Amino acid sequence: MTETLSSIFQRTRGAPIEVAEGLAHPIFQKKIRAGRSRFLARRLKSSKQLVSGLRLKVVKGELEVNNQLHSEIILWSDTSPESVFFTVVSKKACELKVWNVWRVNDIVQAWVGNAGIVISEEGCITKLECSGGTEVVDFSTLVFQIESID
Repeated sequence: MTETLSSIFQRTRGAPIEVAEGLAHPIFQKKIRAGRSRFLARRLKSSKQLVSGLRLKVVKGELEVNNQLHSEIILWSDTSPESVFFTVVSKKACELKVWNVWRVNDIVQAWVGNAGIVISEEGCITKLECSGGTEVVDFSTLVFQIESID
């Protein structure tokens, strides 16, 4: 039996794992300066077999989407638009945390099975290639691009 990504992440306390596609991480974290930082999230690909989403959470700040403030949101592949503008709002430096989730029988799941994210950054664009918690490691289950537009 092959060890799952989530069990390796648990054993190594979240250290990146070398996979064929690059380094897999359990979560993407980005330090954000105080004030307002604008971003554009674009869903480039999503699996038809799994209802997947991207969870965005701000620690010590808030997310502004459509003029509403939230501590966290989920951009579901079956209900959210392909492109979403959001702003991180904070009086002090804060942190944006992003990870993939999926729904099974209306239950939101994350960080189990073969869940992981291959992260690539080029300039102001971060690409997140996500593997769901299925039996097979597949980093094309959900692919998002987050662009800093400040």
